[in-house]
Amino acid sequence: MAILDGLHRVHKGSLAVIQRLVADRELQLYDGTRLISAERFDALMASEGVTAADLESRGVWKIHPAFRLVALAEPPQTGSGKGQWLIPEILSMFLYHDMRSLSKLEETTILREVTGNSAESLDEILRITHKLRSAEDASLRSISTSLSTRQLIRIAKRLQRFPDESTYSAINKACLSRFLPALAKETLQKLLEKSGIEKDFIEEDPNIKCLVENNMLTIGATSAPLYNPDVQGKIPETLFYDTPQNLAVMEAMLQDFLMGEHLLLIGNQGVGKNKLVDRLLNLLNRPREYIQLNRDTTVQTLTLQPSVRGGVIVYDDSPLVQAVKSGNILVIDEADKAPTNVTCILKSLIESNHMILSDGRRIVPPYSSETGDNIIKMHPDFRMLVLANRPGFPFLGNDFFGSLGDLFSTHAIDNPSMESELAMLKQYGPDVSDDIMRRLVKTFSELRTMADDGQIQYPYSTREVVNIVKHLQQFPDDGLGNVVRNVFDFDSYSKEVRETLTEVLHKH
Repeated sequence: MAILDGLHRVHKGSLAVIQRLVADRELQLYDGTRLISAERFDALMASEGVTAADLESRGVWKIHPAFRLVALAEPPQTGSGKGQWLIPEILSMFLYHDMRSLSKLEETTILREVTGNSAESLDEILRITHKLRSAEDASLRSISTSLSTRQLIRIAKRLQRFPDESTYSAINKACLSRFLPALAKETLQKLLEKSGIEKDFIEEDPNIKCLVENNMLTIGATSAPLYNPDVQGKIPETLFYDTPQNLAVMEAMLQDFLMGEHLLLIGNQGVGKNKLVDRLLNLLNRPREYIQLNRDTTVQTLTLQPSVRGGVIVYDDSPLVQAVKSGNILVIDEADKAPTNVTCILKSLIESNHMILSDGRRIVPPYSSETGDNIIKMHPDFRMLVLANRPGFPFLGNDFFGSLGDLFSTHAIDNPSMESELAMLKQYGPDVSDDIMRRLVKTFSELRTMADDGQIQYPYSTREVVNIVKHLQQFPDDGLGNVVRNVFDFDSYSKEVRETLTEVLHKH
């Protein structure tokens, strides 16, 4: 039985290739090999007076009578402007079964049996989830896809192990509400208020500490043992200054890491996603493999890495395969840049610890009894940390969160608060005056608010402020106006943006 998962993501022209296999039980491969049905194969042997080995030597192979195809796909989006995948040619290829959503009672039973969690907060989350799924508002129904049964199981396990997390926080984190469109975000908040779930006002804990003692890492109230790797060379090192906000994010990441989850960090560019990951892995003493995706990434480049040795192109294992073998952490950067039909091959690796490589090898779970030259057993310590920009403008990436978000424990990484940013900048520029730093922090805070409100397009990040402070620290005689131009000169080509920026800069 062949399982075709994610049929809706395959191009309609590519899917037509298997039409002959489905309809006539025949298929011709690119190398000339032909696969034919068992009845036709037996008839050909009888009419030609040859054996099965003779036909196979001529490139004709029998399809086993028990062979079946089972395809899995999401239903077509009614009213969507995009081309629908379920066209008449494909409609005639399969017998279809509609998988209805679970009722609240069924989902509650599953969650309690799988996780053993019967907390009141879990009932509240289930109540909100089913309200979202049955809502008349299309924007609310679209949010409900983030609260799938898989995601609810993850939330239930987390609430059982770390019961301090509130219902409000768990729902907003799962829906990635920080980066929802303004109307959808407002509608979600109103629904939560009507349901009696009040907004949390979580204050930064100025006393939160990060300590490494007695082979244990402790961030806030969460502790984890340090790893003892065979090779120390791939443990990342980065310049990192602890702030209460960064430590709170790292504590949440550490909690998910301890639960065995794969992590997805989403945020605007320049907010420090790479630094957070590198710092956490450095503290845990975990080696990493790094791969950066782009618009030209293919399935083959995800699994194989070409290099030239002795004038000959040789294909080596990619960082993904190396991490699976060694148990290192795989850091996938710019995941939103690659086409979703490429990154979706990670689904089976995360969900079931299986993956078929382009050279015929197969990755199998650590507990698998399969052996052979083409079998790669996944190391039990393997984990994946994925970094992506938020979907939509101005980063113009693909919606990685929409395609694979519920497979990961997702963290929205935002710019630091004014207090955290000021504390961090003082460490980058100890000789820069407090007055200049405060003006810079207030200016960029206002610009980010304007970007959230849609008044300007680019959300200026911490990276730009840090670069300004580092410049002033190194060259204190350069005027602040000239240094700031390093960041804003590109926007001077647009008259409207230039006027908006000038007004904000003059104000501070």
